[in-house]
Amino acid sequence: MSGATAEFVSREALAGVAPEWAQLCACAVPNPFADPAFLLPLIAYERPRVRFVLVRESGRLIGFAALRLPPLGLARVWMSAYAALPAMAFDRDAAPAAVAAIAALLRAQTRLAGIVWPFVEEGVAIDAGGLPLRCMARTRRAALRLAGVAAFEASLDPKRRTKWARQARKLAKRGKVATQANAEAFFEVERRGWKGERGAALADDPARLAFARTALSAFAEMGRLDALALTLDGAPIASGLVLKAGARAFYWKTAYDEAYSEASPGVQLTLAHSRLLAETPGLELVDSCAVEDHPMIGRVWGDALAFEDVAMGLAPGSERSLAIWLALARAQARLKQWVKRALRRS
Repeated sequence: MSGATAEFVSREALAGVAPEWAQLCACAVPNPFADPAFLLPLIAYERPRVRFVLVRESGRLIGFAALRLPPLGLARVWMSAYAALPAMAFDRDAAPAAVAAIAALLRAQTRLAGIVWPFVEEGVAIDAGGLPLRCMARTRRAALRLAGVAAFEASLDPKRRTKWARQARKLAKRGKVATQANAEAFFEVERRGWKGERGAALADDPARLAFARTALSAFAEMGRLDALALTLDGAPIASGLVLKAGARAFYWKTAYDEAYSEASPGVQLTLAHSRLLAETPGLELVDSCAVEDHPMIGRVWGDALAFEDVAMGLAPGSERSLAIWLALARAQARLKQWVKRALRRS
């Protein structure tokens, strides 16, 4: 029997174990959005209504998760709108024990029927130790498997590559085009785009900007930030922020100045960034962090990652209860989509 135990902890206690937590993330499936360098400033900004769980085995931290806990139904691992993966990390060698310990904690201290583990990558199994599992939803997003610059160039569609080269020449006629490592450029460029028009850019809110700067600074200090700006006569017109975790990179944010949209500066930046990442030792894959069927990144990167939202019952033999709550959750999701469409039409 596993000796792993899970406990709820406060945000202050969570911050107190940050070094140990960071070590856990280094032994887990790559996820910079579960790293304390990213998550602690994000939590300070968003102050989400979640409960934090730590799992230990023989004193060693083997699991972490931030959970949304309704009174009834299904718990769910929290995933911020500013993150591309959920706030959870499990030691690869002890993941089954950590998952079982969290299930035991919820079974003992709540009236919930199950828990949803969102964005579980295909091939990364949730081992429930006999607890029932159901797939709740599936999604895919673009990715780039790295095998050198030549392999990246060969992966590009010839017609699109010709088109992008023509746009690059068109942009070069307007001034000197260059790239530079510059994280601050992103905030300037994003604010000039549609997010800035809606007041949704990172720099539009001082607290939101502070979160982003704190996280980016921490990743830069660890050598895990790859920020690139595309400039025209020294002024940034596109920018991208890449976070690294293990052998993976994550294209967290990208933005471009729409005044130059005829030259596709976002594509030009992504091409330049892809070539740099393809030359980076130790990197094997770049996750686009984009929505499924994204109109830009899917044309540049031909690979994909598949994910599942996995629902898990909290007790053996709870298949029926889990199925009922899953049906209710799906009905609620359909109702929300109907309301959104109705509001758009009105």
